[in-house]
Amino acid sequence: MPQKRLVLKIADPNLPYGGTWTHELAEDGAGTVVAVTERGEIYNPIFRAMARLFFGYHSTMEKTLRQLGKHFGEETAPRRVA
Repeated sequence: MPQKRLVLKIADPNLPYGGTWTHELAEDGAGTVVAVTERGEIYNPIFRAMARLFFGYHSTMEKTLRQLGKHFGEETAPRRVA
């Protein structure tokens, strides 16, 4: 399987946040590795503080990756890479 890439971008300039999410799929021999790179911005300082203190920056991506694995009958182990 050749490497696959999908880039999603928030197109609404009226939202208090924006950015892009790049999803890349690559074979690893035993299955497929899914990498998600977020380049997001939170414009409003109050929302930025809430995200940092209460929600975290990675929880939505990790939850999505776990749900994707579950959909295909696999257990996933999302990990953060610097």
